[in-house]
Parts: sequence; structure tokens; C-alpha cells
Amino acid sequence: MNRTLLLALAVMAVGPVALEAQERPRAGRTRADVLVELAEEARAFQRDRDDAEVRLTYARLLFESGDFWQAQDVVLPLMRSLSSSTEAIEMAAKLQYLTAHYDEAASLYDRLFEAKEGDVGGQVMANVNKLFAYYQQNRFDKINEIEFPAGVQLPNATLAAAFNQNPYQLEWNNDERVSIVPFHITDPLPVITVEVNGVPVQMLFDTGGDMFILDSEIAEAMGIESVVGAMGTFGGGLQQEIGFGKVEKVKIGDVTMRNVPLTILPTKRFSAGFQGYTIGGIIGTAAMRQFLGSLDYENEQLVLRERSPENSRKLLMEMGDRVAAEIPFVLDQTHLMMARGSINDKEGLTFFIDSGLASQNMLTAPIQTLEYLGIPEPDTRVSEESVGGGGGVWASGQFPVERVGLGPLAQNNTTGEFGSRPPGSYWSEFYIQDALLSHQFFRQYASWTLDFDNMTYIFESPGLVP
Repeated sequence: MNRTLLLALAVMAVGPVALEAQERPRAGRTRADVLVELAEEARAFQRDRDDAEVRLTYARLLFESGDFWQAQDVVLPLMRSLSSSTEAIEMAAKLQYLTAHYDEAASLYDRLFEAKEGDVGGQVMANVNKLFAYYQQNRFDKINEIEFPAGVQLPNATLAAAFNQNPYQLEWNNDERVSIVPFHITDPLPVITVEVNGVPVQMLFDTGGDMFILDSEIAEAMGIESVVGAMGTFGGGLQQEIGFGKVEKVKIGDVTMRNVPLTILPTKRFSAGFQGYTIGGIIGTAAMRQFLGSLDYENEQLVLRERSPENSRKLLMEMGDRVAAEIPFVLDQTHLMMARGSINDKEGLTFFIDSGLASQNMLTAPIQTLEYLGIPEPDTRVSEESVGGGGGVWASGQFPVERVGLGPLAQNNTTGEFGSRPPGSYWSEFYIQDALLSHQFFRQYASWTLDFDNMTYIFESPGLVP
């Protein structure tokens, strides 16, 4: 297995904004600290469920711990009161966003905007978050209706303004509305051929990125220009300027997308370790969000089905007893998917599901997680073989992992990477991110399906996968 590390994590410069209610000291707090606070507040909540402050504090700690679904159940009853605090509205809106209740989230952000009367900054933040609720619905038309004060520059708003139609208009080339595209290679990451305005481009699959990423040289040759730039954050906490543009059409097998947003970034330099394939781009979470998409590792192919609850049910019926697990996830920022799992003997951890770590390691974790697990910090070095990520190369080390689990699924006797997740990643979204789970875990199963209608991952029991 090639040990090249690649974390193609393209984080948008602006995402759903941190909760006002979270503006309290977090530096130095660990999962152990949060669990102690959570147990105490759970007892207070059981004593007095009608106390709004107790309910909000309990929801906040559930949120911090990564139990977003229970936090949602706890905080939403507070929305029945017209006198709900701004902190409660903000928490409820955030949780509705995370669980893909986008209309409800947008409505709550409107309510928050009104509650923030006289607070220009607070109202801007409410509208920014509403913008992202529309972004997840491909409603660029609604984004363009949001008014921001002069001087407020938002890359996502500028990008949306460049579209005179909503993005990702789908055209299927068969009656089945299914597209099957073979992998050129499966490891270190799946690579397929995608046509961008009729030009074949080899792209790798990486949920650490949002929209399609196109190599900057290829974009220039095709006359695709950036409409706005922003700073992206990548593996190792490194940053680099990225551009955002649009392309008329992207064809993946038997389906064509029209009016497609793009991120423009040098990707050809990632090609080392991909068996001679030139990496001209990356397929990210936003592209998969348009479909009921499956990484079929057993048959080495990408399968894109028309997205619908009916097709989700049909797929589950077809899999039958081969369904290994259905695991809930949430979607934060533009593309950050989070799910619950475990490492060694520690349960209830929050994993960033980023399939773009191209190495033999199943996960990568920051120092806080290693300390919580009692794992010694490994020595790190910059490997001569490493091509790094979007921001460059970082010093990396490796540590043993006895067991890693995602929901009920588990893999034993594996390894983790240390170095790509800086200490700041632990609290970066105002809840704990214990680790990043990646390709080597997912590819142990026959297939991995991303179901954005039900916000669940469907894993198929391993068959021929080695």
C-alpha cells in the first residue's frame, strides 16, 4: 500500500456560523470534561424539564459531545414559546441545519434575524446561516434574494450571483436513471473519468471537499475563470487561496449535470502514487448530494441513482440481509459529514467522515484524542514520498489502533495517522471532533452508500473485498 498522505480537504472560507451560545471557554476542555458536565446537567434536566435554561444548557452539552439528534429533541420544545432566547433559537436553527431540515432552519434564522434587531453583526450572521440552508437545497435563486450590508463580502453569495439558474440540473441518458462508472483504481483512492464540458478528466473521490474541484491548469486551458477567491483550510491545518467558478456541464457516465459550481485548485500534483493517472480534479460531497450514490468497492465502480426516498427503500430491499448497517450522519458547513463511532474502549466519539486520506491508515486524530485514549504521541517527520494536501506537506506519524468502530461496524488491529489534524481541529466547529475516519475503513465493505434523503450511510456486508 502506498503510504503517500493526501487529505484533499477544501473547506469553504465561510460556513454556518458558530453559535453565540457556544462563546464560552473551550481551550483545554476535553471529551472527559464535557462528559462530566453532561452527566451533571442530565441529572438537572431530569429534575426540572420545564426550566428553559436547564434545557438549553443540557442541549448545548449534548451538542458539544456530538449527540446532535438528542440535542435537537431537547431544544426544539423551546421554540414553542415566542419569548425564546436568542441562544435557544440559534441552537435550534443549527441543529435543524445539521439534520438537513433546511426549510425549518431557514425559518428559525429569519426568527433569529428579527430577535437580533439593533445588532447588525448578529443579523448578518443569521443571514449567512440562512444562505447555507439554501445552498444545501441548490436554491441559488433564494441566496440571491438575501441582502447583506455594503462591505460584507461572502464568497458563496458572490458565486451564487454568477448563476442565472439554480445549479446541478440533471439530465439522465437512460430510462433507469442510473449511472455506473468503473474505477480506474480503488487504492489509494477511487479514481474515475469525468467529462467537464466534453473534456475527459480523471478525478479522485474525496468527501473532504465540497463541490467539484478542477485543476487550475485544466481550468485555464478550458477558459474557466474564478468569479471569486477565498482561503481554504487543508490537511495539517495548512491554508491556500482557492478560486470558485462555474462550468456548463459535467458528465459522469450516463448522467449530465448542468450549471455546475467548481472549486479551482492545483490537483495534478496529487498524481504521485496513483499508478500513472493524472489527477485533474476531485469529486466531493456536493456532487454526491445530488444522487443516491454508492461507492461499490466489490465491483470497483461508482453507482449514481436518482435521489429519492423511494429509491432508498428499493436499494435496501435489494440488499436484503447484506445490509451491514445504516448509520446516521449530519452535514455541517458546506460538506462536513459527522457520524458517531468508537476507538479502542472509548465509545460515543464524533468522526469527521472524510474519504480523502490516501494512506494505509483508517483514521487521523489530534493530540487531544490521543491523550483521551491514552495513546502516546508518535514521532513525526515529513516523508519524502508525501504529496500532502491542498495546502502542502506536513509532518506525520503513525500510532496503533486496537479497534475502530462506526456505529455497529468495527475493524480491528489497524493504524492511525497523527499530524494532519492540528489541535485546533478538535473544537473547530464548536463541538468535539475526535478523529477523521477515511477510505481504508470504508473500503473494507462491499459498498458504501450516501443517502442524503434519510441522512444515513448504508454499508453492505463485505463479500469479495480483500
